[in-house]
Amino acid sequence: MNLRNPFKNLLKRLLKKPSKKKIVIISGIAVCVILTGVGLMFLLGPGEDENTANEEGKVENIQINQIDYDNIVMLNPFKWIQLENTSYMSEVSIGIALEVISEDKIDAVESNTDNIRTLVRKMIQGQRWIGLRSPEGKLKFKYMLIQKINTLFPDIVIRNLYLTHLIMRKE
Repeated sequence: MNLRNPFKNLLKRLLKKPSKKKIVIISGIAVCVILTGVGLMFLLGPGEDENTANEEGKVENIQINQIDYDNIVMLNPFKWIQLENTSYMSEVSIGIALEVISEDKIDAVESNTDNIRTLVRKMIQGQRWIGLRSPEGKLKFKYMLIQKINTLFPDIVIRNLYLTHLIMRKE
């Protein structure tokens, strides 16, 4: 028995002369199909993931990008640094914390704090508020700072950088 022909004939008849009744029927069928699909996805959705459970049924502890709080160096906050002159917002206050690769590198970062602050101040002064207002702009600025700060050292020292606060104001 060929089930396609009755459906094709029904569709041809429904689509010949569009009327309110036909539009309601077609949209009702579409809604039913969508709701059925969502219901099946909900009922037959993924169960227990085999990769996260071991043989005994216990869930493994997976930690990605674990922060080592002993390796963080807090810089003194930057208070109201002038942004680029063409900016709508003219000043920014920013707080930065640096995550160092290992504890033995903390002394190198702390002894270079003045150079890091000078570099960060120059980088902020070259920014516009339009770039810093979006999450993507903040991420771009963050990774640019990490890259520039790491150039002050012979090898990579800064693993991550955290913007603890970022406030902009119009003068």
